[in-house]
Amino acid sequence: MKGALFFEDGTWFGGRLIGDINQVVAGEVVFNTSMTGYQEILTDPSYFGQIVVLTYPLIGNYGTFPEAAESLFPWAEAVIVKRDSPIPSHFGGAESFDSYLKRYHKCGLVEVDTRALTLHIRNFGTQHAVLGPLNMTEETRKDSLSRIDLSRSVYRVTTPKVYDLGQNGPHIVVIDYGAKNSIMEQLVKRDMWVTVVPATVSVQELASYVPDGVVLSNGPGNPSDFTDLLPTVRYALDNYPTLGICLGHQLVGLAEGAATYPLKFGHHGANHPLLDHRSGKVLITSQNHGYAVDPTPLVDRYLIRLTNLHDQTAEGFQHKTKPIITVQHHPEAGPGPWDSHYLFDEFLDLVSQQRGLTNA
Repeated sequence: MKGALFFEDGTWFGGRLIGDINQVVAGEVVFNTSMTGYQEILTDPSYFGQIVVLTYPLIGNYGTFPEAAESLFPWAEAVIVKRDSPIPSHFGGAESFDSYLKRYHKCGLVEVDTRALTLHIRNFGTQHAVLGPLNMTEETRKDSLSRIDLSRSVYRVTTPKVYDLGQNGPHIVVIDYGAKNSIMEQLVKRDMWVTVVPATVSVQELASYVPDGVVLSNGPGNPSDFTDLLPTVRYALDNYPTLGICLGHQLVGLAEGAATYPLKFGHHGANHPLLDHRSGKVLITSQNHGYAVDPTPLVDRYLIRLTNLHDQTAEGFQHKTKPIITVQHHPEAGPGPWDSHYLFDEFLDLVSQQRGLTNA
């Protein structure tokens, strides 16, 4: 079936629908430059409410399989690619990309000029759009656009209940704003006992877990929409070693008096270079965010630890006296290179040092 992506400014791109072709979806359109990892991208809760354009021209060639999922199901509204591979080539008997989309009632648009589409986003910035049949009416398009609302996105993707992973080691509470599985995997891999709690956890509830450290996870949406979460964030910063990842990094900025601002078209991909000012190393990183933190109000208390080498945005802070690290990118990867896995080791060191002080 012929389909199209219709932007709110009137621009449209045509193609062929795959997956659940009866869907009409609307959302923010972003492009991702990763060459692999399409299943991890679609199942990242941070893509809630977004239509993802994959710039690599061939998608689906190795199929999909449960081990690659970053959550229980895809959160992205839809996916757009140049060419899909109907028959996956993978030793594990993987499911085809089209079948995977059908199973989760997600739609895709293929045979699209993704280079032109990406250039449109780069030139005009992130916009809302509707994806569906080519012959959908203007009324349908307008109605779909009017219903886009990402202001409650974190509360849509957070875990509905508390759960534990691992049994021994330092007790880490992960506040789930849309956490990827790989974050918890990296913590458990380092012999940490992980308790994952909903985004709405209160100060009293957080304290009741008696954590040795707190991780503020990634998640979707505009960080300024979630100021009601800041009291718990401030409590974590004042009482526990804390690691903020992506949205968690932004919430730390807001909690400490900084402002966030939208990027023109965001950072989405697995090949973004960062400079770690502490080690002097350049890291190739996995990223997915549309906002950044203005560090100006923080420099009296925080070091700017990481800087994006494309646009010089601040992508990581380290407190000068407290055990707090924040990163705007995804050190867990999934997909992407493992250059910044060492940040989890640093966090474990901070937790261990604090436990030693506490036990003393």
